[in-house]
Amino acid sequence: MTEALVVTGAVILLLALIFIRTPIFIALGVSGLFGLFLVGGVAGLEQVPIAFVSQLESYSLVAAPMYILLGEILAVGGLGQAIFRAAHAWLARIPGGLALASVGSSTVFGAMSGVSISSVAVVGRMAVPEMLRRGYNPGFASGSVVASGALAMLIPPSLMFILYSSISGASVGQLFAGGLIPGLLLAVLMMGFVVLAATLKKDLAPRTTETVSWSTRLSALWKIAPALVLILIVLGSIYTGIATATEAAAIGAIGAALIVGLIDRALTWTNIKRILVETTKISGSLLIIVGAAFAFTQLLVVVRAPEVLTGAVGDLSLPPTLIAIIVLLIIALLGCLVDAASLLLVVTPIVLPIFEALGYDPIWVGVILVVTLETAVITPPVGLNLYTMKSVVPELDIGDIVKGAVPYLFIEFALIVLLVCVPAIVTWFPSIAAAT
Repeated sequence: MTEALVVTGAVILLLALIFIRTPIFIALGVSGLFGLFLVGGVAGLEQVPIAFVSQLESYSLVAAPMYILLGEILAVGGLGQAIFRAAHAWLARIPGGLALASVGSSTVFGAMSGVSISSVAVVGRMAVPEMLRRGYNPGFASGSVVASGALAMLIPPSLMFILYSSISGASVGQLFAGGLIPGLLLAVLMMGFVVLAATLKKDLAPRTTETVSWSTRLSALWKIAPALVLILIVLGSIYTGIATATEAAAIGAIGAALIVGLIDRALTWTNIKRILVETTKISGSLLIIVGAAFAFTQLLVVVRAPEVLTGAVGDLSLPPTLIAIIVLLIIALLGCLVDAASLLLVVTPIVLPIFEALGYDPIWVGVILVVTLETAVITPPVGLNLYTMKSVVPELDIGDIVKGAVPYLFIEFALIVLLVCVPAIVTWFPSIAAAT
């Protein structure tokens, strides 16, 4: 059997298993082992257990459970509420002020946790009921939280960058630096959309007449000072070279525990048990997907699929920017069927050589993949942020949630095109950080 037929069969099997709702780690592992067996028989399977373990022993992957722990600790504390109140105090009088506060809160919370569903759960639980109470359109209210929650995937620290690093070998610190400017730019674009939409269609977000004193605003800022200090410690220690991204994750988890325990007084035994259980569940499910994805990656390496695809792309008489956009659109469509983390692990070994052949930097590739896969968490049927919003605000209709998220997809695609055409937006800051 030819290698092309083997890969085709493995991919068809993978898609079929996903279609019938097989757990993604089983789909990846079974299809990968199936292909390896067809290529090399029993001998082709002998190295899989060793490779599986060695993949999970990656030092950079240690950061993943630490950032998950950090996010879970913050979720039980009062920082999320304090961040939203501070954003509301400063932005309330602007059109769509509460939605603006939601985007701002998600940006700050994402810079602490790195997990999008945590951001949606924490911010959505506070912001959306308040917006609905004040007469906001349900889709407009929920869309601002669902979409901005995805910023946690891009603004460092980000679990997606850790996963990309485990496959590509790129520096986690450099990836964090590369994601910072695009993440902040995306937050600004989302805020701009909120203001524009609320100004043009006043029924989406009724204007508030309440006034907020400067003392209230300053007091609100003071209450989120611990959050800002935590962000500075985690990211500052990475960019200054004091700590690796993995060490910074541990520092952040300790800092979060001190803030939630000493300031919020929320580290009760019940909450500690909840934190540890959720961290273990999420980390276990994430790491087993990483290991299973490696079996599928091994198949692609054995049959030299990346080299074949790179050669085929090189033969196309199309501009590199157009090829890049076509590839990213295909990945975005796949994101409607596969969750973002799993898809990142599958497509990285395939598309990284293609983008490098087109002249793009591996750090840029990691950032552009994460930006593209942000659409996966806000598009049905797999979009996790959509269902997280529904779970924390059950009275919302899932149709309204989806409708509210749609405009932000166009913002995401606009950013993708911009980053493809101007790669320096991603690569400039990592080059500065590396020189310091």
